[in-house]
Order: sequence, then C-alpha cells, then structure tokens
Amino acid sequence: MSRGLATLSINLEARLAKLQEGFDKAARVADKNASLIEARYNKLASTAAAVGAAFAGAFAADRLVQFFRTTLDGLDALNDLADATGASVENLSALEDIAARTGTSFDAVGSALVKFNAQLAQARAGSETAETLKRLGLNAEELRRLDPAEALQRTAAALAG
Repeated sequence: MSRGLATLSINLEARLAKLQEGFDKAARVADKNASLIEARYNKLASTAAAVGAAFAGAFAADRLVQFFRTTLDGLDALNDLADATGASVENLSALEDIAARTGTSFDAVGSALVKFNAQLAQARAGSETAETLKRLGLNAEELRRLDPAEALQRTAAALAG
C-alpha cells in the first residue's frame, strides 16, 4: 500500500506541476495582453491629449473673443452699408465675398456702391449716365428697381463684357 501511496503522491505532484505550468503560461499570456492593452491605452491617451491641445490652441479664449468681435464688426459694417444704400445684407455679403477673392477691401466696395447708387438715382432718360448704361446694354430705370448691390454687380458684369 505504501507503494500505491507513493505512486499516487508522484502522480499528484506531476499533475500539480503541470497545473502550475499551465497557470504560469496563463499568467505570461495575461501579462503580455495587459502590456499590449496598456501600450494601446497610452497611445490613445497621448493622441487624445494632442487632439485636446490642438482644440485648446485653436479655440483659446482670446482667439475666440477676437473671432466673435471680428464677426460682429463685419456684421455691423454690412448692416451700416445696407442702411446707407438700401441693399440687402445678403447681396452685400456676396459683394464682400467677391471683394475678398479679388483682393479688394470691403470699404472700397462699399464706397463704390454708395457712389454708384447716387449716380444711378440721378440718371434720367437722356442723361450722360443713362446713355453710358444704355451703351453697356443696361437700362438705368430697370437698375434702379433692383437691389443696389445687384445693380452694381450687373453693371460690373456688363463692363467686363
């Protein structure tokens, strides 16, 4: 019986050794996966921090205030010019876009619109202005019925040929 007990003890020790070996292997796999997860988390965290820093830099408080102030100033200028000329803000905004794309200041466009509008208001049949517009294929009376910014755009297009 002592021989059976010895065999049983050896078998148990062998099985325990294999079990321990399996646990050791599982621990190594778990450590490896934990390291991979930690590396991926660190990479994700650093990416998120970089993105957050980029957003923070882009929308720093002083820049955000400056953006809003510039936007409001631009809207005020559009509204002031709309009041002065009778043109719609939408059409003035289109002129502003054209001015920006051609390197012309919006102040220059606004000044030109005010002067054009004054000339158009005085253009009567047979006047020099009416005759000049007629040679361009335009009618002063029809232009007066349009939004002033649109009338200026049509005149500019006629001048461009």
